[in-house]
Amino acid sequence: MCSQKCKNKVEMWTSKLGKQYRKDEVDFDAAKAELDVIRNLRENKRCADCGTQGTVWSSVNLGVFTCMRCGSFHRALGTHISKPKGCTGTYLWGPDEVQRMKDIGNARAEQLYGSSKAMTLLPSSDASHAQWLEFFRDKYERRRWAEVTETTEKNPTKRNTSVATGDLLGLQQGQKKQQPENQCQDFFTQFDL
Repeated sequence: MCSQKCKNKVEMWTSKLGKQYRKDEVDFDAAKAELDVIRNLRENKRCADCGTQGTVWSSVNLGVFTCMRCGSFHRALGTHISKPKGCTGTYLWGPDEVQRMKDIGNARAEQLYGSSKAMTLLPSSDASHAQWLEFFRDKYERRRWAEVTETTEKNPTKRNTSVATGDLLGLQQGQKKQQPENQCQDFFTQFDL
């Protein structure tokens, strides 16, 4: 009886963005191939955080590609801020994760997190681990260098932290409250993707 149940059991896989997939319905090889194409775009070949050539890690919820060193800081931030994932090796990538990397990527990260301004304020190479983590918290949790929008210009103390914490759905839901019903309510449409 158990062998019959085991044969009928569907193996599920959950992406870092929380979407569940039947493992037998996802072409992980195709997803990985598409990720490699995205990662090899000129703007994604350099780390979104320090500018180093060669990206082997990413933050899936933030949509950025990083070098090995910066990937370790994303890991230290905690998954409530950044959900790091390796871009090489045996990591499985789901369609939603690949799409997030395609929709944001390092070029779009400039607007969302102020990447080039942040790079001018990088801690020194001999800075402590704590100093580097503070830099990453400033960039992604506090969005210290993010592009100022009309909303933050009117009230500079009020910044929406949903993107910084990886809660893009929360940001989208917050915008739904502010938009007339006849406007498009897709979060990514505001970025001209």
